[in-house]
Amino acid sequence: MRYLGLRRMGSLRHRGRVLPPAERPWITDLTHLCPFDGVERGNLPEFEVDPDWAAWELGDTPSSDADALGWHSFEAEQGGILIADRMLMSRISWADLDAAGYVYGREVEIDGTRFRARLLTGGMSAADDPMAGAADPNEWDNVLSGQPVGAPRPELGDHSTPLTEVHKTSAHNAQWNWFGAVSWVQDICAGRPDGRVCRGYHGPLFFYENTVDHRHEDIGWRPVLEMVDV
Repeated sequence: MRYLGLRRMGSLRHRGRVLPPAERPWITDLTHLCPFDGVERGNLPEFEVDPDWAAWELGDTPSSDADALGWHSFEAEQGGILIADRMLMSRISWADLDAAGYVYGREVEIDGTRFRARLLTGGMSAADDPMAGAADPNEWDNVLSGQPVGAPRPELGDHSTPLTEVHKTSAHNAQWNWFGAVSWVQDICAGRPDGRVCRGYHGPLFFYENTVDHRHEDIGWRPVLEMVDV
């Protein structure tokens, strides 16, 4: 796999209105959980305020580049993929995404091109240290650790605890926006039928589990796009 860079394309729309990518794509309510004192709350759109998939869509690229979504582009032998550079919304459950087909793959059309929108794989169980990622091979660890040729690589400080301003402003977080935001991945937790894996928040590779139907202020949707053969 080879990294091709960041691409601006498409949009998230709510009832036809383009929603610009969140400038603070992290936890949206600091009442019960706060990355560190003084951090501003995130401004991600929240699915729970209008939990009807008919109201939300991935749409065409808007006229303003600032409103377009950012995607990390990768080329591989089996075809290229585009991975969102941040969560698009929070307070959305794995079950919500599955009901719409966005966990394992749903066809969408952007600018006349057909894509299959899905989640990354993220492993079924944590390594001995959850900050080190999953115990089994998966896309999240491969990509976020910078293994593809030319891909951004995290620094040692990105894996440190506790979270501080240094994590929020790190070069790797500026590109991948994992700080304070846990992205759902495809995997069912090993030995926990009602559990689903999510990644990020405390570090680029952090491994976490949550319940399939929970909508939390810090967990959300980060889609992957694969081009559909015509």
